[in-house]
Amino acid sequence: MDAATFRWVLVVIALLVAVAIYFYGQHQSRLRRRSAIDTFTRDEIDSAFVEDEELRSELDNLNQMLRDNEAEDDVDDIDDILIEPENEPQKTPFALPDPELYLHSAIADLDAARVISYQLRYDGFGLINGVEIDAAVQQAGLELNAQGLLEYREADADEVAFQIASLSAPGEFTGYDELDFKTLGFNCFIDLDACEDPRKAYEILLRKIDELVRILNLKVYKSNEELLTISDVTETRKALA
Repeated sequence: MDAATFRWVLVVIALLVAVAIYFYGQHQSRLRRRSAIDTFTRDEIDSAFVEDEELRSELDNLNQMLRDNEAEDDVDDIDDILIEPENEPQKTPFALPDPELYLHSAIADLDAARVISYQLRYDGFGLINGVEIDAAVQQAGLELNAQGLLEYREADADEVAFQIASLSAPGEFTGYDELDFKTLGFNCFIDLDACEDPRKAYEILLRKIDELVRILNLKVYKSNEELLTISDVTETRKALA
């Protein structure tokens, strides 16, 4: 190969290398632009996403605040309804007064120091009906006398041990076996001046009171409306000895 040909070969090679370098540079520029565009687009998208999330968060917070305010308003409305005004007078539960116990003249006319009187009734002043009274009279062996009072006497004795008046007006037990008859209880009493053996009569009274309490599930009160105690019975027994 002569020198002229060799020079032309070198020129062609140089041109090819230059063209290759040019196109390689163009390709790298396009890659860099595409990468920049892609990066910018993602940044914009990410930025928009962040802004949407922040907006959504702000909206959620705003909605929550509105719901809380509505709930507080509802609570305030309920409080306004439920809470009484300070100047509103306080109401007390209505309660019926205890019924007045009737004292029959057969007891009221006696000297209080010469009579023993016990009341048999329910704790809550409940009524005893005629069916219950009839059953108690039959089981305890009581009888109705001419005054309309119940009385008890031993089978082998003519003397009345004690009598029973009703605690409801008119104080009698006339018609006690009828369905509509009702009473607040029994007033069992002994007239010590009309009794030959007060101690014996008192023991009979205690025995029959125990029967009536068991039959009707009653409680025993003294004339002052306090519950009868064993010490009260002991003192009465000593007084009658």
